[in-house]
Amino acid sequence: MAQDSSYAHIDPSKPTNVYNRLSNNIEYNFLKNGRRTYGYRANLVWASPAQHHSAHIEFPLLYSTSSKKFGLGDIRLRYYWIPYRNYSKKPGAFGFLIDTYLPTGNFYDGLGRGRWIVAPGLSTAFVFGRFSTFPIISYLYSGEIMSSKISPESREPLNGYMVQSICVYKFRKSYIDCTPIFMKNSYSNGGKDDFVIESNYLYMVKPNKMQIGSFIRRYFYGNSTTIRLAMRVYF
Repeated sequence: MAQDSSYAHIDPSKPTNVYNRLSNNIEYNFLKNGRRTYGYRANLVWASPAQHHSAHIEFPLLYSTSSKKFGLGDIRLRYYWIPYRNYSKKPGAFGFLIDTYLPTGNFYDGLGRGRWIVAPGLSTAFVFGRFSTFPIISYLYSGEIMSSKISPESREPLNGYMVQSICVYKFRKSYIDCTPIFMKNSYSNGGKDDFVIESNYLYMVKPNKMQIGSFIRRYFYGNSTTIRLAMRVYF
């Protein structure tokens, strides 16, 4: 299943298939206590020719309705290393990833979490025809919140883990995925555990060139919801 550097056929329905792309997202967040943020999120991905390595960077530009301020949110950096991929076997892939949020968003303006978040993990894959699942287990470190205006107990660093599995069903020109996530010591819920559901629907408008779609994420105990409309461009 290895693909050459020309990416003659792009199949992004499998997270272990990685390609050079830019994803443009219009985003709306419903947060705790009636707070809202909305704006634009760019996601740029670089993939090595053999698809063993990829680097992802997200730039969110958000407006907070509570502070009436607009600015940069928390930048997200991700790195994947996938040394093995053969979807005819089970497991069909194995890899290492590290996911990081930088505290670039202003905490007081409601644009950022005010802490570093680092989550290194391991991933694998199981493919059954049109259905596939990609389990991931990660260590989760959330640094101390950089604010003197909240109690010391509330801003302490957190150590925990995440368990998730990206479940994908592929259609002819589109796919839908659903990812249940359990977070121990969640950074989104004051250090309390959380359960999260993420889902994407993406349709290939122009083969190997452009996708459009939507995204929704719900933190059930952290009580927040994110909705996005997306356009991905491959190059």
